Amino acid sequence: MSNLKSGKSVKNWRSGKGRIRNFGRQKYTIMLIPHSERKTIHFQVSIFTVLFIGIILLGLLTGFFWISLDFSDKEVLLASRSRDLSEAEANLDLIRDEVGQLIISADSFKESVNNTMGFLGLDENTDNPTTNGGSLSSLFLIEKSGQDALAEVTDLRVLRTNLENSASTLEDIGFVLAGQKDLLSDIPTGWPLKDVSGWVTQVFGPSIHPFGRYWYLHRGIDLAFLYGTPVVSTANGKVVKIDYDPGGFGLYIDIQHSYGFKTRYAHLQRRLVDLGQIVSQSDVIGTMGSSGQSTGPHLHYEVMIGTQLVDPVKFLNMTNSDTSMRNVISKLQEYQ
Repeated sequence: MSNLKSGKSVKNWRSGKGRIRNFGRQKYTIMLIPHSERKTIHFQVSIFTVLFIGIILLGLLTGFFWISLDFSDKEVLLASRSRDLSEAEANLDLIRDEVGQLIISADSFKESVNNTMGFLGLDENTDNPTTNGGSLSSLFLIEKSGQDALAEVTDLRVLRTNLENSASTLEDIGFVLAGQKDLLSDIPTGWPLKDVSGWVTQVFGPSIHPFGRYWYLHRGIDLAFLYGTPVVSTANGKVVKIDYDPGGFGLYIDIQHSYGFKTRYAHLQRRLVDLGQIVSQSDVIGTMGSSGQSTGPHLHYEVMIGTQLVDPVKFLNMTNSDTSMRNVISKLQEYQ
């Protein structure tokens, strides 16, 4: 029974396959009739041929559509890359301009630093730019190296390397400047009033005594301002004398400094230091008053080297005291 059913299935399958084959082999005539007296063109094609041609045309159409999409994507990507390239070229031009300005600034800085080194008495080894620590000539040495790198990038690398190698030279300058700063702190170059200039009412030299009306040598300069104005030490030193002279200086303080310098601050209202105390430049030592023989609140300030009195104006640092300097000059011209 099963063999009978199996035989019928095979027979049906073969029968269906035969019908499909027969259907596919059916031929159709295609005629092309011209709108003229020319001969009519006709040809026969089978269903299989039509299907085959249709499959080929569908494949070609699909391939063309895919290629068009891919080309559009490539075109968009190419346009984006072109914009990126344009921006990169613009940025590169900016970098080149900045590198050029950096080199110009570096040359200017080199000249300024060389002038400073000459002023400080430091020698620069211009013959050997690779001296340990780096000389300032190597600091700005620009050499073109590397065929595969931009010249500007190479310049920046050389500048960076030489800046790092030149740190010790710049430190030497710093040490010299620090030493000079220490020197200026040890000699009386500071202004004796804190945060104010005051008014120079008397300069160093011959003058008429305000009480006796006779000629005498005024031993320092007088700076007038308000009662209680802070008085500061003009250099590092040690308080060596605190005394009161009722007929002269009133309450005064003497400070001993390095290199034989000594300063005196007279006519004080009160003192704020003790005998033997170590003070630094700009430390407050007392307040302005009118003690002793005085016509009003002022500070009498003296500078001595050993036992020799000198004009304090020669040592006072007037950098931030333009008004005071004009007052001193005005007084000097008045006496001249």
